[in-house]
Amino acid sequence: MSTSLNKLQQIIAVARCRSFSRAAEELHMSQPALSRSIAAAEARYGFPLFNRMSHGVEVTSAGQDVVEQAQALVQELQVFDSNLRLIGQGKGGRLSVGFAPLLASQLLTRFAADFLRPDSAAQIRVMIRPGRGLLDALKNDEIEVFFFPESHIQDAEDIEIGLVGQVMSGCFVRAGHPLLERRQIARDDLVRYPWLSSVEPHLAPDVPSKARLICDNYHILRETVMTTDAVCICSTDFVAMQLADGSLKEIRVEGLPLGDTRIYMAKLRRRLNSPLASEAISAVRRYLAAGRGGEHLSQ
Repeated sequence: MSTSLNKLQQIIAVARCRSFSRAAEELHMSQPALSRSIAAAEARYGFPLFNRMSHGVEVTSAGQDVVEQAQALVQELQVFDSNLRLIGQGKGGRLSVGFAPLLASQLLTRFAADFLRPDSAAQIRVMIRPGRGLLDALKNDEIEVFFFPESHIQDAEDIEIGLVGQVMSGCFVRAGHPLLERRQIARDDLVRYPWLSSVEPHLAPDVPSKARLICDNYHILRETVMTTDAVCICSTDFVAMQLADGSLKEIRVEGLPLGDTRIYMAKLRRRLNSPLASEAISAVRRYLAAGRGGEHLSQ
């Protein structure tokens, strides 16, 4: 016979009620069955837990030590059970997740708000890198899943890639930018103006600009566009507030096709998602489907 959770709860109930009959009623079992269960525990360990008296029971000195330890164990098991339920619901556990820079800037505020609610026990670690860096981290088991725009990585035999949504991309400059005076803008017109991006120049060879700022933080890129003559491509959701108040303007550049950019998730093939990872993938799908990934929605 092993000491089970039910056994511990029985000992605690008898000690609290000071009566086998009242404890049995509380535990929804018969009084004889409870008495036999307690007697079996006493026989197993070789000492009495309770003194049987005419008016009820009294905890022995040794029994008091057992009751205190039982209470601590039951509390820990209740926490354990609660944590398992949270993990199963995608509200608990640990998740290491990766985002490409623009997606991080666009989605993380909403992502954090959804996963760090008062009823959550989730511990989230976020890695923000370009696609190749996230792929290396995935293969090294540093992250469980990551999200990236199309063309950032290529499909691989050991990597499972799935479409989660899309974003609308545009080319943006500050209000009053000299390019806005032109009726038509060609790619060669960009040569005179700095180019802002999160990717290295060899990944964007069609952009003729000579001056570049490469930065993983699109919040910084957005502020830089608003205060300089730089040009930047990003999602329209991410700059929706600035477009609405007129501080940023979208330009159309001939020979620089933009539009919907597909967003993918990647994980190791044949590896099952944790409940938290599955919830993260579902959440990103919801944001992109609703066009609500932008930080402006949470402000």
